[in-house]
Amino acid sequence: MKKTSVVLLSVAFLASCGNTPAIVSDFNGDSVKVVTNGLETLDYQRSVAEPEAQRICQTQGKNAEYASTRTNSQTYENEHLYLCL
Repeated sequence: MKKTSVVLLSVAFLASCGNTPAIVSDFNGDSVKVVTNGLETLDYQRSVAEPEAQRICQTQGKNAEYASTRTNSQTYENEHLYLCL
């Protein structure tokens, strides 16, 4: 019981810290998917996802344009899709 409490408290602390980085999960040359922490505000998520998508799309000489967001409520992650145009 004590270990469970410590783990849950640690997870809650880390989730409240903010500043979670965006992670590129998929890129095919025409689109890029960026995963963010679903516990962060949507504004923060978009503010870290967009520059990352822009950086990846620019490797192909294109600009990133936001298309959609898919929420995974089981993992508390959001997947943002950007098109490289």
